[in-house]
Amino acid sequence: MKLTILEMRDDYGLLEFEEVNYSFLNSLRRALVTMVPCLGIHKVDFHMGALGSWTDEEGEEHEYESLSAMFNEILAHRLGMLPVPTDSATLQAFSAALDDPEQQPEIMYSLNMQGPCTVYSGDLEPVNGDKSLAIPDPHIPIVKLGEGQAVLVYARAIIGSGARHSKWQAVVAPRFHEAQTLRLSGARSKELVEAAGTGGFRKSGKAQLLKDPVKAYHAIRNLRRFHADEKAQAAIEIETLPDHYLFEFETTGAITAGLALEQALKALDSHCVEFVAGLEAAA
Repeated sequence: MKLTILEMRDDYGLLEFEEVNYSFLNSLRRALVTMVPCLGIHKVDFHMGALGSWTDEEGEEHEYESLSAMFNEILAHRLGMLPVPTDSATLQAFSAALDDPEQQPEIMYSLNMQGPCTVYSGDLEPVNGDKSLAIPDPHIPIVKLGEGQAVLVYARAIIGSGARHSKWQAVVAPRFHEAQTLRLSGARSKELVEAAGTGGFRKSGKAQLLKDPVKAYHAIRNLRRFHADEKAQAAIEIETLPDHYLFEFETTGAITAGLALEQALKALDSHCVEFVAGLEAAA
C-alpha cells in the first residue's frame, strides 16, 4: 500500500491510496465515522424560575422568565450537537474511562443570556475560563429569546464516539472514489481543455492528457455539461486506474483532520488485533 497525503487542514483531509482494495477504504470510512473519540455535551442542567429583572419603556419592572421558544429537551439536543474542541492531550486524559461515562471527568460549560437576542454557540463558555475549550465556530445559532425571556444552563461534556451517538461523531462526509486519468482528442480538444478548467494537461501525440487524479476528478465533473453532445463525448476518454483511490473527509471542528485519521487507524488496528486474538483462542 502507498499513501500520499495530498492535503491536510484542520477541518479537511485529502489522501491518495495506491495498491489498496475497496474493502480497506470502506473500513477506514466507517472507522472515521464511528470510532474516533471526541468531546460532546452529554448532560444539560436548566435553571428554572426568575433570572433577574428588567425595566420596560414605561419604567415598569418585570422579572426575566427562564423560558424560550423551544422546549428544554430540544435546546439540550441543539447544545449536544455543538462541536466541542478535543486535542490529543484531552483524549489521553479521558481515554481510560472511554467506555464508562459515569467514571469520566467532565468539562463544564455555562450559558447565561437574557432576551431579546439570538443566542449563539460563542455564548457557551467553559466554566474554568480556558479559551482553548471554547466552541470552534462561535456563530452557530442556538435559540432566539424574546423580551423577558432568559436562559441559564450548565452543560457537561464527556468523551464518546459516533458509535454511541452522533453528538460524538467528529468526522462527516468521508468518501472515496477511483482515481482516473483524462484524455481529450480531436478537433474540439482545445475547447474541452478550457472547459475542464483545471490546467495540468500535457500533449500526448495529437491528444491532451491529464494524469493528476485530483485534477482529473474535477475536470471530469466540469465536463459533465457536455453529456448530450455526441461529438464532445467522442473526444473524451477516461481511464480508471486499478487499486488507486482518492479519499477525502471533513471534520465538525471538534478535532483536527490529522488527529481524526490517526485515531481511526489506531481503532482499526486495535480491532484487528482483538479479532486475531479471538481466532487464536478459538483454534
